[in-house]
Order: sequence, then structure tokens, then C-alpha cells
Amino acid sequence: MEKRSVLVIDDEEEIRELIEMYLVKEGFHYLEAKNGKEAIEQIRENSPDLILLDISLPDSSGFDICPHIKKMTDAPVLMVSCRDSEIDKVLGLTVGGDDYISKPFSPNELVARIKAHLRRIEQMRSNHAVDHVDKDEILSSKSITINRKQFDCFVKGKKVFLSAKEFKLLEFFMMHPFQVFNTDHLIERIWGFNSDIDCKTVSVHIGNIRKKIGDSPKNPTIILTIRGAGYKFNEEVIKQSV
Repeated sequence: MEKRSVLVIDDEEEIRELIEMYLVKEGFHYLEAKNGKEAIEQIRENSPDLILLDISLPDSSGFDICPHIKKMTDAPVLMVSCRDSEIDKVLGLTVGGDDYISKPFSPNELVARIKAHLRRIEQMRSNHAVDHVDKDEILSSKSITINRKQFDCFVKGKKVFLSAKEFKLLEFFMMHPFQVFNTDHLIERIWGFNSDIDCKTVSVHIGNIRKKIGDSPKNPTIILTIRGAGYKFNEEVIKQSV
């Protein structure tokens, strides 16, 4: 099973090193950022499965950047702060945080909360259909099969893990094989009309999908880049009801 990735956004090196030690020990893929700018770049490039966001950053406030992060990813955001007031906790949850952890914290409790949030996501994916699911819940091409209701993706029979946005992108392509879509259209359909992400974010997500489905980044044959036009899924797709 592919490792889940956790992005730690904190300007204190000792805190990052401590969290890294515990996360790596538990089998997570560790990512880090020291400020808001690095955080946005990490999210665009790596699509982390969960984010730890410190409130006090050198170039911005976690309260300010959390709404921007939530527009870019469906990953849970656990806000971390040395401030333990009820007002800060309420504000953190109001701006989009999924949980609030006060410093100093127990590393074991932190890991337990991370696991709980990731389990909750997996349970939601298993129990609920993704947006716009109709009677055709299984989509199969020559090399890929996705179960839209169970949020599962298989490549040549082997299960691979996709982030929520990656799955929605692949699902959209497979629902419309051989059709070309430009980045603006993909942003509107997958991220929403009011999203502030850019074309680079789309290309990074498509690059991640290609890697996971075994499509060559340099010479792709499944998700093609049509120069000056956009992208298209280049395999015939069979739709099945279950």
C-alpha cells in the first residue's frame, strides 16, 4: 500500500524534526515547509494526504493561508498553536481547519489524531459515492478500472492510491474519453469556478496521476497533452452498473 504523506508547516526546526521522527517511524511519507510560500509550493507539487499547519509563521498567519489551502486540496488540515484560547480554536475551525492542537503536545497523541483523520477519509470514500455518481459506477479502460462509488482505482489489476483531486480528475477524463479539455475547464469542473489555483497546479496533478497509473511523463499514451489545446484520455472506456 502506498505511504500516506503528511505536510508539516512550521518554522521551528526542532518541532519539525520531532514530528518527522514519529511520522517516519509510523510509516508516513514526511514533507515539510518553513513558511506559507513553501507550503503552497509543497501542496501544488506533492498533494499531501494531511497537513499540519502552525498558526504563527514568519511570512503569514495560519488563519490567513488555511482558506487558500482548502481551495487547493481536500486533505484534512490540523492547526497547531501555542495559543490555547477558545477564541483561537473556534477561529481555526471557522477558517477551514479540521482539528486544533495546542503546543506543547504529545507526539503520540498527534500521530493518533493523524491516523484518526485519515481513517475517517477512507471510511467516507468507502461508504459514499463521489460527486455526480450515476448508475455507471465502474469505469474500465484497457489499463485502468475505477469504482466511482468505492473511490478505488486499479491499474492492470493492482490497486493504486489517488488523492481526492487526482481521483476526480481521472474520473472526469474517463467519463469523457477522447475529448480534449483545457486547463480552465478542468479547474472549473474539479476545483470550482471561484478557485484561485493556476494551470501549474493542474499540470502537477496530471503528472502525479501519470506516475501512479504507469503512464510515461515524457511520452504519455493514456492521458495525452494536446499542445495549445489541453488534455485528453486516450483509451476507450466501458461503463458498468453495479
